[in-house]
Amino acid sequence: MPLSPDDERLLESMKQRELNLKKRQRAANAVYIEGRRYRLVLILMVALAFAALTDAVFIIVCRSYMTWVDLWRPAIVVLVMSLAVGGLAGPGLVQTSVGRRLLTKKDGRLNEKYSGDLHAGRRWAQFYYQGEDISAYIGQLLYTIESEGRFDSVDEALAFAKSHSRESAAFRARGLALFNEVAAQTNLLVIASADAAGRPSSRFMRFVKSELPGVWYMTTAPDSPKVHELDLGRVALTTAPTPKGATISSNRVSVRRAGKSFVDVAPLFRAQAPRYLDGMTAADQERELVFELTLGSAKVDSWVDHELVVFDHTDRRDPVAGDAP
Repeated sequence: MPLSPDDERLLESMKQRELNLKKRQRAANAVYIEGRRYRLVLILMVALAFAALTDAVFIIVCRSYMTWVDLWRPAIVVLVMSLAVGGLAGPGLVQTSVGRRLLTKKDGRLNEKYSGDLHAGRRWAQFYYQGEDISAYIGQLLYTIESEGRFDSVDEALAFAKSHSRESAAFRARGLALFNEVAAQTNLLVIASADAAGRPSSRFMRFVKSELPGVWYMTTAPDSPKVHELDLGRVALTTAPTPKGATISSNRVSVRRAGKSFVDVAPLFRAQAPRYLDGMTAADQERELVFELTLGSAKVDSWVDHELVVFDHTDRRDPVAGDAP
């Protein structure tokens, strides 16, 4: 029995998704290769500049008491040795403020150059069917329907894929590792909430990570209008993009007053967002309300990755105080 027109259109969309994801992967590889090549060129330029300067100083110093006939051999030796030393020192010199600025600018130019394929692939990372993200099953759906011809409807193939899926500890570990890697690179998020009348609002807020993955803290003044919305618990969040465009987002977030003072979480802020405490007096810190964000699940998106991480917070211990919540 042939596929229905709706299923045929759905399969075409799936193929289009796979094409865009492949283009994104090629673009990401190109960004990595060109960035690495640029870094090597910078190191080579540093080595050449160091060698040329060292050799020039050697020639100037020795020229006064050596003839050119006697000078050219030691000058070549000094040049070779200087190149070797410059090559070894180059990676460290590239990490200076000037080198980092050059690398950052190059990354920006590369991301802009390949932004079309990168953004197109990112838009296709999630694939919704009947309100559900089925991106994890698309490869299997295309194989069982088109290659094997085992099913003549997407619903049947999807039911089969779900019934035969197995959670992999390796995949879970990879997703959690990516989550921790991205979370470690930012302490700024946009938190969206709604008031009692359902009016939405969003706000940038600083946050810190606890020892438990998916448990974060943020603070705010008690007279902030956001307090009432946070107490209602209708929130969603997304982190600010990292320098490489990675974000964490979640609409399965529970928020509550942590029952702690700012002093309890101040060590986390000093370690992860030290400038957050600048200008805060002791009185300000005493007034701050501490909220705990507990992520039930989160999506981690980058140019090349799209991971869904599900957290198990059952029977957890309080990551700061050590007491059961």
